[in-house]
Amino acid sequence: MIVWGVDLYLSKIHIENYRSIKELDLDFKKGKNVIVGKNNSGKSNIIKAIDLLLGEKSPTWNKSNNITDNDFFEGNTDEDIFIWCEIIKNDEEHVDLSNFKGAFFKIKNKRGNHVKTNIDFNDKNSFLYYMSEDFAAELNKGYESKYKKEWIGDKPYCIRSCEEELENYGHFAFAFFCKKDEDGNYVKEMTFFYKQTNESDWYVCMNANLRNTFLQSAIVPSFRDPKSQLRIANYTWYGKLLKECIPNENPELDYAFECVKEASNKVFGDLQNRICSGNTQIAFPNTTISFQFNPDTRQDIYKSTLIYVNDGFNTKLEDKGSGIQSSVIISLFDYYVRNVAHTNGSLLAIEEPELYLHPHGRRVISDKLDHFLDDNKNQVIITTHSPEFVCTPDDSINLIVVKKDGNKSVATNFYFDDIKSKQILIKKQNSEMFFADAVILVEGADKYILEYIAREIGQRLECEDGKLGKNWMNEYNVSVISCGGKHEFWKYANVLKSINIPYLVISDFDFFRDGLDTYFNKTGFVEQKEKLGELKSQVIETIRNEDEIKNIPNICEEIINDISSENLDNAKKRSKEIFDIIKKNNGTYKRLDDIKNESVKKEIEQYLVKLRELNIFILTGELEHFYTTEPRKSKEQGVLEIIKKCEDKYISEFVDVEEFKEALIVFLESCLQLNLKEESDVHEM
Repeated sequence: MIVWGVDLYLSKIHIENYRSIKELDLDFKKGKNVIVGKNNSGKSNIIKAIDLLLGEKSPTWNKSNNITDNDFFEGNTDEDIFIWCEIIKNDEEHVDLSNFKGAFFKIKNKRGNHVKTNIDFNDKNSFLYYMSEDFAAELNKGYESKYKKEWIGDKPYCIRSCEEELENYGHFAFAFFCKKDEDGNYVKEMTFFYKQTNESDWYVCMNANLRNTFLQSAIVPSFRDPKSQLRIANYTWYGKLLKECIPNENPELDYAFECVKEASNKVFGDLQNRICSGNTQIAFPNTTISFQFNPDTRQDIYKSTLIYVNDGFNTKLEDKGSGIQSSVIISLFDYYVRNVAHTNGSLLAIEEPELYLHPHGRRVISDKLDHFLDDNKNQVIITTHSPEFVCTPDDSINLIVVKKDGNKSVATNFYFDDIKSKQILIKKQNSEMFFADAVILVEGADKYILEYIAREIGQRLECEDGKLGKNWMNEYNVSVISCGGKHEFWKYANVLKSINIPYLVISDFDFFRDGLDTYFNKTGFVEQKEKLGELKSQVIETIRNEDEIKNIPNICEEIINDISSENLDNAKKRSKEIFDIIKKNNGTYKRLDDIKNESVKKEIEQYLVKLRELNIFILTGELEHFYTTEPRKSKEQGVLEIIKKCEDKYISEFVDVEEFKEALIVFLESCLQLNLKEESDVHEM
């Protein structure tokens, strides 16, 4: 969990040559940012990179062992690590830096102008120079240097305070650079940059310890360790929280100190006398030692604080499960932000908050994160595999999908901030598409039929590595997503396209008649929509029967006569006849074979084949038309009836699977990029 406590939010991170990341650009939003992806895709490395720059570390971070050879991409120490974190302040917010202790300096050239630089990640030499040993050597030449220091802060030699310097600036950044020198040492540098919102060039400043004033931070990785994540020190948010609770003057506390000190003297008195005797002199001459249960001063008492949790058994927090640990840490930081730091714009980043939790426990943690967000005043970044943290339609979510591309991690963003896109998040069972390598989109219950067909053809189809196998969908990380109707396809298609997940829409023939034009409108395929309109017009012309339409008034008179003579059954029958005529002549056709004009039918067949290039496979009929054994029930119940029969039989005994097989082959070749055997080499089903 990374946290910080001023009116800022992390807006961008750029990472190069760090762990599994060769090069990566990510944008973050205020509010909820959810990082998803398969195991070992690189999600944790994004959090580690943020923590390396902005995390709650000792002020002596550059001397700590926070970089090893394994932190370089592929272990190649010839390529330097570079990480850039950009932080934005909202225009209406005020950054309180009145408590800043220390100083940093801006750089001036010989003409007295402040040094500014353009940040171009494709040409980093222009600003990396200011993080180099050559620049440090030049700066330390004193009067002979090309540059001068202008000190900012609370020291006597500073020309103005940090708050005065930065109050009118809205963009801040920290850049981290690490290389391994010839002696095997890790040379680490961190530089501070800032600029006006509408400027392109950044001021260059030195002394990255400024980040400890900007940022209050801690981290909760997937492995929970309260001792590490709730460290007590004067620079950690948890230490500050506890210290705030210790009053300056409290007679009761003073009395308690004396009582505990007296008790410890009694308990350890014999030991103390013996080791301080002439025979056992363990200290220097004229010195004594004592044993105490608590610190000698009120100022340090908070450092001995322990957290106990009573859930029926009173034990230390570190002995509880990770769910309780996560809940306590989140709640403590939430309290710190609201009641001690009094800040908005704080960041909380946590890896796998669902770890070892049942669904209800996950929702409890999710609710705590939502409470911390405080109407998006704060920022949350989480990595997760759980739908409870993805499917929250009440929130605007910046979804970040991380995938492996060979041996490196790549990521894409999609921001769910409108009603249409949020509708996708309502169905928790569909959140698995964000973890998939490829997706098949279907209307509804046909999902289950398709999955059984996929299992069967997997035992017959072969690729370069041999048979696919019946479990090929799971092995190739494929999800079949039920969209809830053909008019919902475009929402899912747009999201999948944005996050670079290949997909195929498989739909009944009625999608051609009703829904495909909307899909083209929403996904931007204008040319295909024009051709679709032409084909649908031709179909209506071929099936329109003018004689039937002209006969409708006569049928209406007959219905009136039937009603007058109380022949209601016949009136009902003739009314249905009118309905069928209107429906038929308005172009209602359920399958391709309903189109009798062979020329138009052939043209539609060619059009459907062309649609496959756009990731759309339209069947020639509705699902019911492919049943070879008609189920007793219809729609979803009919699907379940068919599935039940497949417990010990192939689904091809009940369904004509050839078109579905063809659709799956299109998916395998276009979305999964598999080289299948020629059709002649594939066993017939």
